[in-house]
Amino acid sequence: MKPFGRIPSALPRSGIREIMDLAWATPGVIHLEVGQPDFDTPEHIVEAACRYARQGHTRYVPNAGIDEVREAAARYIQGKTGVPTDKENILVTQGAVLSVATAFLAILDAGDEILLPDPGWPNYSMAVTLMHGRPVFYSLSPERQFLPDLDELESLVTDRTKLILLCSPSNPTGQVHDKELTEKLVEFARRHDLYVLADEIYAEIVFDGIAYTSAASFDTDGRVLLVTGMSKAYAMTGFRVGFTRAVPEYVELATKLQEPLVSCGVAFAQMAAVDALDGPQDSVGEMRDAYQARRDAALDVLREHGMYGYTPGGAFYLLIDISATGMGSRDFAIRLIEEEKVAVAPGSTFGEVCADHIRVSIASPEEKVREGIQRICRLVREISGA
Repeated sequence: MKPFGRIPSALPRSGIREIMDLAWATPGVIHLEVGQPDFDTPEHIVEAACRYARQGHTRYVPNAGIDEVREAAARYIQGKTGVPTDKENILVTQGAVLSVATAFLAILDAGDEILLPDPGWPNYSMAVTLMHGRPVFYSLSPERQFLPDLDELESLVTDRTKLILLCSPSNPTGQVHDKELTEKLVEFARRHDLYVLADEIYAEIVFDGIAYTSAASFDTDGRVLLVTGMSKAYAMTGFRVGFTRAVPEYVELATKLQEPLVSCGVAFAQMAAVDALDGPQDSVGEMRDAYQARRDAALDVLREHGMYGYTPGGAFYLLIDISATGMGSRDFAIRLIEEEKVAVAPGSTFGEVCADHIRVSIASPEEKVREGIQRICRLVREISGA
């Protein structure tokens, strides 16, 4: 038989999934590897999903999403960003990951380049590669507190560059672009005529009273594609409801691209998202406060062991430097499970810049976060002889 496709066959497996499989096969593991809220979906959202399913919202829906959820998403995004947004600006997708992939599919021709963060979510580069694009990585180095460098970005642009992807708050660093940096990044894109794909799925999870600024706030000509969704802020990961906010011309094109990919979303899940967006918001703030408390607890332990590096401004992730061990992050993560029964994500799965770091998810109860960090520090000290 003829072989499978060369490009999909050559894609590496996610290092996160590898660790997850090993962790789930190991009894008693503290799970700090998964980027998923540990909170239950708020009860009023669950009840709404059940009610809509019983009412018959179980059939096909329009490719761009049900009007009610597009309207609710438009109200939500306009309220959060201050950017005028109507139903025609909203595409509903099967989770934010499909919003990202659809943007690549809509914008890329074979050989086109996309500027991606390193470290960054590995699914970005996987999707670009599958669509015959070329990922070009800009570094988020520890020396710069994991924030982008405008001079480096200038040096990476070629006549094939089509788009820059921004992720703030960041997975895996947890860092947040402030207003000044966000404006400069959008201006950089405008100067080079690049699209901006702003992955803002963690925008509700920002700490220390910081006011979040969306890249869409500085969009004067329709080049910013804002991606968000229900998974992180509302603990609705299994509902698979994401949004893209863009100019109507993009929404029309991206809607067409949904047809051969997924056809449409799930009716009762989309209707439940309306109840989530328009209903009580107390749980969003309560979860955010819990994540901040867990971050603070993790940083306290790191300070106790002399391993503090930086303070993440949002999301529910933290990178920990393990370079003192002399081990690669994958080998360290495997040993951590075997010896300390703690699962973390290897930094190498997010890129080269943090190959000597591990990513910790604080989407676990505070006592488990604190105990897990203690065990990480213990193993680092044991291996390094500190």
